[in-house]
Amino acid sequence: MILQKAGWHMSGLQHVGLQFEETMAGYLGKGELDPRAGAAKGKRDGTHIRFDVQIAISDLSRFLKVSQHKAALSGTVTCGLLGGTYDITDGAFNLFSVDPATGMRQMVYAFTFSGEDGQTYYFRGHKEIYDDPHKVDVVEDMTRLFVVLHRGEDDQGPVYGAGEMYFKLSDGPALLSSIKVTNASSLWQGIAARLAFASFAYGALRDEYLKDIRLLYETRYENLVLSGVVRRGTGEVPFFLVSGVHDKGFPWGDAETFWDVLLAVGDGKGGYERYAITDRILEDLEVDVERGVYRYRGPLYEIKQGYAASFAEMRAATAKLARCEADIAIEFDARRYDTVSFPFPVMGRFLRKLSRPLAKKWHEAFPGEPELGIHITPHTVTVRSGTFSVRRPGETTAAAGAPEVLEIIADHTFGEAEKSTFRNIKEPTLLYGYMCAVRPSAQAARVQIHSRTLRDEKEHWAKDRLDAFLGTIVSRVASAEMLMQADKLVCTQFTRSDYDPARNRLFRKVGEPLVEVNNNHYPTADFLRRIVKVKDPSGQECLALEEDMSLLRLGALNSDRKTVVAACKNEDKFKALDAALAETALDEVLEKHRAASGKAKAEYRIVIKPNFMFAYDKRDRSTYTDPELVGHLVGRLRRSGFENIAVVEAQSTYGQYFDRRSVREMADYLGYDGKAGYDVVDMTEDAREQQNLGPHLECHPVSAAWRDADFRISFAKNKTHAYAYYTLTLKNIYGALPLANKFKEYHCRRDIYHTAIEYLTAFPVHFGLIDAHLSADGPFGIFADTCPNATHTIIAGQDLVAVDWVGAGKMGIDPMISQYMRLAVKAFGKPEIRLVGDAGTYRPWLNVPVALTLFTHKGLDANHFFGNLFYTACAQMDKTHFTHKNKALHIRLLRRLTVPMRRTFFVRTGEKPTWANRLASALFYRLGF
Repeated sequence: MILQKAGWHMSGLQHVGLQFEETMAGYLGKGELDPRAGAAKGKRDGTHIRFDVQIAISDLSRFLKVSQHKAALSGTVTCGLLGGTYDITDGAFNLFSVDPATGMRQMVYAFTFSGEDGQTYYFRGHKEIYDDPHKVDVVEDMTRLFVVLHRGEDDQGPVYGAGEMYFKLSDGPALLSSIKVTNASSLWQGIAARLAFASFAYGALRDEYLKDIRLLYETRYENLVLSGVVRRGTGEVPFFLVSGVHDKGFPWGDAETFWDVLLAVGDGKGGYERYAITDRILEDLEVDVERGVYRYRGPLYEIKQGYAASFAEMRAATAKLARCEADIAIEFDARRYDTVSFPFPVMGRFLRKLSRPLAKKWHEAFPGEPELGIHITPHTVTVRSGTFSVRRPGETTAAAGAPEVLEIIADHTFGEAEKSTFRNIKEPTLLYGYMCAVRPSAQAARVQIHSRTLRDEKEHWAKDRLDAFLGTIVSRVASAEMLMQADKLVCTQFTRSDYDPARNRLFRKVGEPLVEVNNNHYPTADFLRRIVKVKDPSGQECLALEEDMSLLRLGALNSDRKTVVAACKNEDKFKALDAALAETALDEVLEKHRAASGKAKAEYRIVIKPNFMFAYDKRDRSTYTDPELVGHLVGRLRRSGFENIAVVEAQSTYGQYFDRRSVREMADYLGYDGKAGYDVVDMTEDAREQQNLGPHLECHPVSAAWRDADFRISFAKNKTHAYAYYTLTLKNIYGALPLANKFKEYHCRRDIYHTAIEYLTAFPVHFGLIDAHLSADGPFGIFADTCPNATHTIIAGQDLVAVDWVGAGKMGIDPMISQYMRLAVKAFGKPEIRLVGDAGTYRPWLNVPVALTLFTHKGLDANHFFGNLFYTACAQMDKTHFTHKNKALHIRLLRRLTVPMRRTFFVRTGEKPTWANRLASALFYRLGF
């Protein structure tokens, strides 16, 4: 009740100020660049530094906005190296700002002062608000200031010294007693000001230092969308501006953030000039919806090629982007509407079970605790005045050197603005689509939101089902439309029938986006913001802001390379393969490598490593790379003039249990007949020499065919894997390791992951292919799939990490869950991926539960005797072709006991599927949805 009387909302704190005093002291080392080294030197030399400052917030309502947190700083600084105490000038304090380089929250103290020598010095100190997982460090972080002192007016001047300063906990009571509220109109407003400031500070610290144990997260943003006309030279051209400030945690609770500007301006020729920038923060960006102020002065990138740019590309300053300087100043009137809540049904259901009086008391007791969900305060925007200019490098338009200034024509411009809060549980992850279309001619803005949950851990089946169930509920209660027109807001909740195209309730996109920005620095997914052209439900075309999410996260990791991956879907497997090879330019890649080798095409050696040594029955085609596809690939190569081609494999552990399991015998059995024009090489028999390959493989046999190849291709089968969750082109290289008893040599003696990466490091693979035309999913996909998935896809690319990243993403799984991928990204990096073709996830698709991977790693691999006994007893083969080698009585007894299990999960020669087999297949199929 006190908070309600005090006016808890920020609008009730306009012009109310708050100030406090702080003292810190420490050591400064002259000539040092690193604060820690400077502090150590300062202690040895006895060179102290101290400041006594007053921090004054003039307007709490502005200070607590997403784009602010700045206050004035005044007082004195005492510096032993300079021999005196000096008045602070141009002081500024920034509370919990985000470092653009790291995303880490900081507290920043910055000011200038003049020394006895007449020199101006610039002081900058920051506290790092970061939770070190190895220790409890909140007190240390809040009391230690890292300081760098520059000669000059700013941080561009030469460094004079560096050090550390400390806040004594014994000074805490003095700091608290110094807190004063200014310009409060009542006692209640003064209390509200103190509580608002304390709540903000506590919330930032809580979200950082308790993030691993908090179930909830809360984040805010302010956003502006303007559509209209600007005066350009003697004519008028359209423009569309999108800009927003998004706080930490938006939208999934990640420790990331972004601020952005997207601008499309008519070029006077029927097209658009495209500009954009996104970063963790843009220091000179201010979006203040309540005050009707928008300002941005800083860099803006012109997109010279295509329409899209990413966070990573802007950091790398790629050639497709031209850095410009922008100056945008807009003043507007914002017509505020009531907050629209899209509640998620957790707290809401609880409150509905309470009596109305009790629910009312709950809200009175916890006014600052809104329901879980998206809470949007929409505004319609009319411009009072506005101009913007974009100056390209070296470009001027007049003798005076001034850039072209475009004036917004207020009568032909209209917009929508939002102040919003996301409050949600961390799991299941929020997934939503958003579209805001503006029609200036009708003075109308329409927003459509489609919410559901993101199932990003599909290996946990039970959690996945719960997430899907909650997603269905969220989609029903938190998917709706807001129409703002004629000073009225009409909200309509979407029903399932509204998604029927015949009802024409949803926006329909027209053509390609005008501008797209990919925030690909998030760990959960890529967050996309686009300017698009749409047809709204009235049938009118207009421009809109679209927000979307891509689960593939195509940005680079530990790499500055770029690559193309094609995922081509076609019921005709040969057409799918041809399309994938064309999109990834295999012919050009081959020719480039051949030319560099100096060899003629006829002698240039190409080896193709398919995956077929774990096949158990040729009728289950989901377990091995299709020989017809391999033959088609070889035919293409031969038509290009390459004649020296081999299909290579190494023997597997199955050969320890069953006869007729050499590579040549398996190739004949499965249909690798060589008629397309290739040799078949057994890399186990071919490994006659040894080479030191790394700490895990050590001095190890090496296949001559693999070692001496000029060009290597990994042609994997699309399967789940009981150890690594999935097996694709990287895991396929494990199959190239030459020792036949792989379970004993690699699973139990060495390590299946590091050994494959060491082999790949020693002998790089130049091209990757995934046969996903028929795929094996479920917990036993590596062994068998009696109900395989007709996924009709071929995936191809030059970089195995990138190819597997896309392949795993299409399984609906985080690629980094596999130890193969984690080690490969560390060793080789993940390039930025341009995906061509089908980006959708396979459906149905069932991944491997985490419990199974724990059993295989900690159970089977922990003891060779037990694991070997388990596999020899449970392994199934085509009994008309393969015979079990071990005739021992106990082995025969164990194999007899496992017959029901094998009949359930494997294709059995000469038998119709048992009821258990049909039930398991139907169950896995349903679970895949």
